[in-house]
Amino acid sequence: MKQLTSLHLSNDHLRLLSLTTHRNNWSCDVCQAVFISNNSSLPNLNLLDIASLLPNPSGTLVVTLGGGQFHIQRVPLEVASESDRIAQIHWEASQVLIDPIEQYVIDFLPAGRVAFWTAIRKEITSTYSDYFQNLGFDTITFVPEPLALLGLCKSTKSNQNYGAIWLGNTWGSFVAQNNQNLTTMETVHLNNKPHNDQRNLSQIKHWIQGDLNAERRRPTFDQILLCGETQPVETLSASLSEFKTPRIVFFDLSHFLKSIPLDGDANQEAHTFALALGAAMFQAQ
Repeated sequence: MKQLTSLHLSNDHLRLLSLTTHRNNWSCDVCQAVFISNNSSLPNLNLLDIASLLPNPSGTLVVTLGGGQFHIQRVPLEVASESDRIAQIHWEASQVLIDPIEQYVIDFLPAGRVAFWTAIRKEITSTYSDYFQNLGFDTITFVPEPLALLGLCKSTKSNQNYGAIWLGNTWGSFVAQNNQNLTTMETVHLNNKPHNDQRNLSQIKHWIQGDLNAERRRPTFDQILLCGETQPVETLSASLSEFKTPRIVFFDLSHFLKSIPLDGDANQEAHTFALALGAAMFQAQ
């Protein structure tokens, strides 16, 4: 049995789950959401009184970072040894990031002959780590948004061509896998108002239909998991009704958890905890 706390920190919301996992079964003790009025890339957590949401903060905390708080990119993976891979990824990052790579935490996820590398500013990781360690947590792990989506995908144990989309108020993320092998992972800006603006719809339909570029052609998806903030999901899903295939499935928190401490109106927002749960699943794999 393992206990951990998972927190999804997006541009305008903080969502928190206190979870217990045992033999791939998950249960939840705390499920809380806080609106962040200060819409900045580095919210002032001291203003949110997070301590009041958790009676006894301790152990492991998984923090999912929303769009704008990390960089993610796909690159060919040309070398075999781990040390050479790290050197290649650091070189790739140095060609893209605007500041020296020493100012970032660099990581990567190999997927066959390609890799997906991520970069998070150390300013962000150190600020959040100091805050949460002062609350009582021993270990803090940071998970970019699309990796949290990947955690949900892998938890299905499906050999289908499976994709997942998170639609936030400002950013959207997409991951896809084929026979449990990662093929696509990206985060894009969706700040075109209204949410069903044609530019947003074009990006989302591009995800659903697949990349038609010959070099990166994706197979037809069997299923797409759709989750996100309530307004963009409701607005955009109405515009996606034309798709008969792939099958679009809306995220249901109760499908993954045996119990959810939500009631009344709060239960209507349960689907917005998708990335908090996915990050915990990614970390537990």
